[in-house]
Amino acid sequence: MESAAWYAPLVVEVNTATQDSARATLDEAALLGVVGHGVLTPVGHAVLDLLRAGADRCFPAVPGAGPSLDRHPALATAVAGLRDALAGLVPEPARTARFQADLTAVVTGPASPELAELLAGAADRESEGHATVWRFGPASVRRALDAGQDATELIDRLREFSTAAAPLPQPLEYLVRDTARTHGRIRVAAAGSCLRSDDEALVLELAHSRPLAKLGLRRVAPTVLIAAAAPEATLAALRAAGYAPVLEASTGVTVVERAPALRADQPMPELPTTAAELASALSKVRAPA
Repeated sequence: MESAAWYAPLVVEVNTATQDSARATLDEAALLGVVGHGVLTPVGHAVLDLLRAGADRCFPAVPGAGPSLDRHPALATAVAGLRDALAGLVPEPARTARFQADLTAVVTGPASPELAELLAGAADRESEGHATVWRFGPASVRRALDAGQDATELIDRLREFSTAAAPLPQPLEYLVRDTARTHGRIRVAAAGSCLRSDDEALVLELAHSRPLAKLGLRRVAPTVLIAAAAPEATLAALRAAGYAPVLEASTGVTVVERAPALRADQPMPELPTTAAELASALSKVRAPA
């Protein structure tokens, strides 16, 4: 601001709005790393070269982010210079982690996308800063197994990103293999309804029936089928195919289906509210013969 006031005192000292705009611009430039201690940084010089190459004519588009700049060599050179200046400010991402016997992994600096994806899928982030600590546990390893990895594949990938050539700590390998040993022993199937019959031949016939294919029947036991359709739709389809199923409650008790009664509605007459209405109603009542 002092330099601007020296070269243009009438503009800077008189116009308060200009002073505020200039201060805000300089503060923002310092926040973005374009200016430091009142002078242009290497990034600032690269931005200046970008503007001199005609980047302002691309506004609001970002040069280099859209179509190719082959027809604008000066602009392409300025964009490459800005990339190089920014790359010098960003540390190289860490591509390895230090796996420890306490079931933690320590990553010094920002992790590469591949390493971060692996650790986020198999461990929980415990702390971060100059070094990020990830902790493995049964739940986090199970999350990786649920994503489709097996124990051998997961251990090989962890070894691939290990800082040391030695194998992974034994506690970590034991954790992965023990979790994989019990993984998938219980399976949960989505089903809209369940069919059961003591006649195994009938169950097999229903499973291969073409008219019932829309129900998505799947045999899970010799006497049990599951269907994707709801109980009401399953009952209707079975009856339409010529079978005689009954509905069963969750307690195992047969549900008795009652036909709706065909009776006309008998609306309740309104009660009289005034003396005149009461007298009129009484006059219509006939005495018994």
